[in-house]
Amino acid sequence: MIVLKNLVKLQGVFAIMSIAYLFVSLWRQQTTGEALSAAAIVPSILMFIVYSGCLLLPRLNRIAWYRVAMIVAIVLFGGGGVIGNVMRYFDSGLADYASFSAWAIAVAINAFGTVLNTIAVFGLYKQRGVDDD
Repeated sequence: MIVLKNLVKLQGVFAIMSIAYLFVSLWRQQTTGEALSAAAIVPSILMFIVYSGCLLLPRLNRIAWYRVAMIVAIVLFGGGGVIGNVMRYFDSGLADYASFSAWAIAVAINAFGTVLNTIAVFGLYKQRGVDDD
């Protein structure tokens, strides 16, 4: 079972990967006119900034609020980032994506985050002190 401190670190990795993907998508959109995916880039970046802020809640001993925030994250990243991307692919193929790789990376990143957020929601972690080393 994962320790809460490590879970939060992995969620931070998820946020960084997501923001990096979105910045590459923004750069590509500005240079080629085509983004990596159908994601609304700036609102998505803002959403990940808020998500990152929620990762501070365990340090503030606001575990209940953290778990509630992760429910919202599951809906957004699992629903939109995993299910939404898969459904979009089944509906229109790669029309909304730069390539199959761009689609697969988007799904993989969001699936990774959704697994971590699910662990958080269900409390499937050891809750030693977040600052314990």
